[in-house]
This record gives sequence, structure tokens and C-alpha cells, in this order.
Amino acid sequence: MSKVTIKHFGDVGYVKDGTQTFTFQLGDRTKPEFSKPVSSPEYESFLPVLRSGTYRILSYGQNNLEPNEVKEMISRNRLLPELIEKQIRMLYGQGPVLFIVKTLGREVSREFCSDPEIMEWLESWKESGLQDNYKTYLNKCIRSFYFDEGIFTRWRFNKSRRIGGSLPVAGLEHLSSTRCRFASKFEIDPYNYEDRDFKLVLFGDWQFAAPINFKVYPRFDFTTPFAYASCINYAKNPSQGEEVYAFNKFYRGIKEWIKGSNLTPRYINDYLENAFSARLHVIIPYSWVESKRQMLQDLCEKNAELEEAGKKLLTVKFGEEEVLEIGTDFNENILNKYINMELARFSRFLSGAGKNQGKIYSSYSYMTADGKQDRWTIEEVPQKYKEYIEGLTSYDKRADEVMLSAKGIDSSISNISKDGVISKSGADAYYNYMIYLSNLAIPEEVVTSDINYAIKLNFPEKYRQGFRVGFYRPVVHRQQEVSPADRPTNNQQP
Repeated sequence: MSKVTIKHFGDVGYVKDGTQTFTFQLGDRTKPEFSKPVSSPEYESFLPVLRSGTYRILSYGQNNLEPNEVKEMISRNRLLPELIEKQIRMLYGQGPVLFIVKTLGREVSREFCSDPEIMEWLESWKESGLQDNYKTYLNKCIRSFYFDEGIFTRWRFNKSRRIGGSLPVAGLEHLSSTRCRFASKFEIDPYNYEDRDFKLVLFGDWQFAAPINFKVYPRFDFTTPFAYASCINYAKNPSQGEEVYAFNKFYRGIKEWIKGSNLTPRYINDYLENAFSARLHVIIPYSWVESKRQMLQDLCEKNAELEEAGKKLLTVKFGEEEVLEIGTDFNENILNKYINMELARFSRFLSGAGKNQGKIYSSYSYMTADGKQDRWTIEEVPQKYKEYIEGLTSYDKRADEVMLSAKGIDSSISNISKDGVISKSGADAYYNYMIYLSNLAIPEEVVTSDINYAIKLNFPEKYRQGFRVGFYRPVVHRQQEVSPADRPTNNQQP
């Protein structure tokens, strides 16, 4: 015999017995026991100031977990991870390089170059005890930018920097925004604060945060950069109206579309698993419930008398095996057990193909005050499979369009068009790709801000000469602009 699962949600619920599922309700009309408050967008930008021991912590999002929510929501989406990966690859290009900006008339260009001293320092990060080399650091920074538009960087300084020994800055380490929060040791007015009010960064797991688990770092101070052996800087793409943290404007704008897109596969799978068997809806009249309540109350009173007389107590039997012990004191839990056993009996009547011949399920009917018959009602649920699945897939396609539009990546370079077919127009791909590359100045500036300031501290003279770290993104030439001998199709290895 399969296990019967019965779930109640106030006066409604469902019964699942193997492959057989049906829903039920008590009474003709039901009201939800509670209503979930709808979050108001106008309060989304208000960030509470939290207390933890002696620290005042600026919440990152309303529940202090917005970076975690962004990470989970995007990583669970079928489209966004690869879409963001394309953005990362396009910004990273062929990797970080040194360059000097050259100005010729009205033209500004980059002259890519090499410098042995700077490159020796960049290549020494791992040997200096840092967790990543400079290329991996920049790769992580790009990812943080496209997820949060803000980057936390831990600066590591050499101990001998004050006595003219090695270079002042040993290297940089990327820290995830899911682990970093701004804080202060002083009282903070939650309605009137500035970025400069938060002199500390607390590093820890904020999903399971406890004061003893935090690592406390001072924020990088550009007025006294060598004040600490280690500190944290925060580079960001400014958000309108946001004073401290950067927020993913893309995520906030289409958050509900991402949620819906993530839920579509689950809806379809749940529907395929359960909906085919959930063909019936049972309405149990309150008059039946009230009659059973009165019956059980009477039995409990009778049992109290039997207990005083030292006699065996009465029980309620369901079939030959199931017995409901009711005791001497009535409570609503006894009534719920009785209803559940009745639903289980009804489920057994329904279950089993070809096994219901000769079976009879009976239930009393009742006369209401106005003379109408009140009885169990069994309604067949219409199964519109085609309409339901088509509705979900249509929503999914629209969600894809919205997400692509919000990311600003044309279908010709994202390889995703409105109907899910790869765009094959070479001209569209070329021009849209070139337009996209021309709009990467701000992302690159934010991503490389810390490493270029470290060059300023370590090599001030070279910094004045214009040496910077950027990314090399080669210009893609159209086929007609390349000689036949140099075209990719003629340079494939056999």
C-alpha cells in the first residue's frame, strides 16, 4: 500500500497517493489565512544600518544579502551566465597589457608597450604570497563588475616600504562582494550618511554572520596610502541616488523577469509530474465537518464516562485496519485526523487502475437551513495541457528578449535572436560588435583603477609618463578588408 500524503493550507489542501492526486477545500468559499506584503520599490534604496557589537554596518540591500541574491538568481538562469561570460570575454579581450595614451591632433590612441620593471612586479604577485596572479585578479574584477558594478580589492604592502627597501605595494587581491560590508565604530544616522562615514570593511559570511567571525580591515585612504599593512579599497560604477554601494542596475530593473524565467522549468516539470493525475477537486461542506465535530465531541464525553467506570474506550474505525483513537478530551487535532483519514479512504477508492470495480464510496448529505442539500461535491478539473505549456514558453521567450535588451547586447553578437535562432548576418555582427567595444571605457576604467593606482605608488615616474594597464582587444576586420591569403579560412591547420 502506497503512502498517502495530505497537506493542509488553511481550508484547502491536496492528497497524493502514488500517481493519484486530488485537491480539496472545506466549504464553498475559502479565504487565505494571511497575505504576503508586497515590497515597495520606493523603499528599495533605503539601506538600514545594522548593529553588531561595537560596529555599525551598512546593509547591502534591504536584507543585507543583495550580492548573494544576485549571484544565485543569475547563476540559476539558463541564459544570463553565458551572456555575462560573453561580456567578460569581450572586455578581457586577449588579456591585460601595458599601454601609453598618445594624442595626435583630434585622435587619441593607445600605444601598447612593455616595461621590464612593471612587468616583473606584476609577475611576482604569487611569489609574494598573494592568492592570485595579476591576470586572475583582473579576471575576477571584471566578473564582479558585471554582477555588482563594484569591486572590493585588498591591498598588500611590503613591510620594508618605510625604509626604502622593496616596492611599497606587494600586490592586490580581489574580494567577493558577497563577503564585504562597510562599517563604522561610530554612530551612523541611517537617514543622513556619506561614503566617508564608513572607515572599515568587515569581511565574513553574511548568510551565517556572527560578530566573532568577522575580519576587520581599514578602508584604503588615498591621503595616507601607506598607513596600514593591509586595507581594502572599493571601486565602483556610480549609481544614481546611491551613496556608498554600487548596485546592479540591470538586475534591479528586470529582477522579476529573471525570477519568472528561472521558475518556468520548475513549473513545467511540476505540471508534468503532478497535473496529469490531479484531475479531481473535492469540496467538503462545512455541515459535514460540523457534524463530525459534534460526533467526536459526543464520543469524547462518552469515553470520559467509560473511563470513570473502568471500561474500554470507544474508537472510530475506517475499514478493517485503520482505527482513530479519540480519548476523552476533544480538540481540533482529533477532527483534523478524522478528516485526513476520510480523505485517505477516498484516495484509496480512486487509486489503482482497474481495481475500482464493485467499489462504493458513500458520504452523508445534509439539509441546510434554506432546505438545500449539502453534500460532498467532486468536480473534474479541466486539463488544458497545450495552453498551459504554450503560455509558459511564450513568457520564457519574452523574458529572454527583456534580458538581452537590458544587457545591451544585440542578438547578432549574443548569438540569441528573438525566436531563439542564431543571427547569421555578418554585417550586423560586425557593426554591433564594434559599437559594443566602443562603449567599454567605463567598465575598463573601474576594473583597472586599483592596479593603475598601485603603479602610481610603485613607479611614480613611469605613471607620469603615462604607463597604464588595460586590455588588448584586437580590431576585427571584415573579410573584404583582408587579403585572401590572410583570411581565417586559409589559415586553418590540417
